[in-house]
Amino acid sequence: MSFLIEALLLSVAGGALGCLITLPLNFVTTGIGSFTSFSEIAFNFRVGFAAMATGMIFATFVGATGGLFPARNAAKKEILGALREI
Repeated sequence: MSFLIEALLLSVAGGALGCLITLPLNFVTTGIGSFTSFSEIAFNFRVGFAAMATGMIFATFVGATGGLFPARNAAKKEILGALREI
């Protein structure tokens, strides 16, 4: 269980860090130019609550999936046998 909890905590921390890194990009305006029509399309980059919540859910899911197999393998081993392998 400790492997799974550790994987979940690391994934939630990584998701929160990713959300914090994207916050300074909020409301940044950028554009894409077209050489065929000589026009430019400008758009704002917005990170809303729904996008952050989706990212956190995805990070938690990936962390749980990645931590499930090592946790299952660790649960099958005997404690003394696992300590001797180190």
